[in-house]
Amino acid sequence: MFYLERTRHPLIISKPAILVIDVQQYFFSESSPAFLKGSWRVRENIQTFLKRIRQLSEGLSLSIPVIATIHKGGSENMKKWWGNVVEDVWAKLAIEEDLVDVVIYKDSYDAFYMTELEDILRAKSADQLIISGVMTHLCCETTARSGFVRGYEIVMVEDCLWDKDEWYHYASLKNLAHGFAVVSTSQEIVEQLKFVR
Repeated sequence: MFYLERTRHPLIISKPAILVIDVQQYFFSESSPAFLKGSWRVRENIQTFLKRIRQLSEGLSLSIPVIATIHKGGSENMKKWWGNVVEDVWAKLAIEEDLVDVVIYKDSYDAFYMTELEDILRAKSADQLIISGVMTHLCCETTARSGFVRGYEIVMVEDCLWDKDEWYHYASLKNLAHGFAVVSTSQEIVEQLKFVR
C-alpha cells in the first residue's frame, strides 16, 4: 500500500525514540465508553514490539527511549468537540509499565502541546520518532505532523497503530506517507535497528 512512497523515502533508523500514544484503559478497556474494537490485537503487537526493542537495546548497548502518553482530562476545545473529559479511572496504561521509560500526560491531540515531550527528546538526543498507539487519525497523526514541523523524522508503525476502523487508519497513514512520515512495520524496524551503532 505504501510502495510508491517508500521508493522515495526508505526506512533508515537514526537516533530514535519510541512514542506509545494513548495506549490506556480509556481506549482498551471493554467497559470504557471509548473502547476501540480490535484494540486487543494492536496492544499485543505493541507489547511484543517493545519487548523486542528492549532486548535488542540491551544486546547491542543501544539507548532507545520509550515514551508513553496518557490522555487525561481535556482541553476546552476537546470538551467542546467531544462533550466529555477522560477521567482518572481511564488514565492508566493498558500495557506493561516496565516496557515504558517515561509517561507524560496530555489533554489534547498533540503530544508536544503543553507537555515536556520535546525536552525529553532533546535530553535523549533523539532526532527520529517511531510512533505507535491510538487513534491513528487523531492523536497519532497530530503528533506526527507536529514532530515533523519541529524537525524530527517520523516513522509510523502500521501494525502498532489502530483507530475506530480500518478506513480512518489507512486514510491517515496514506496522508502521512505522502508528506510527513515513513510507514513501516514493527518487524522491519527491529531488523533495521540491528544495524544502528
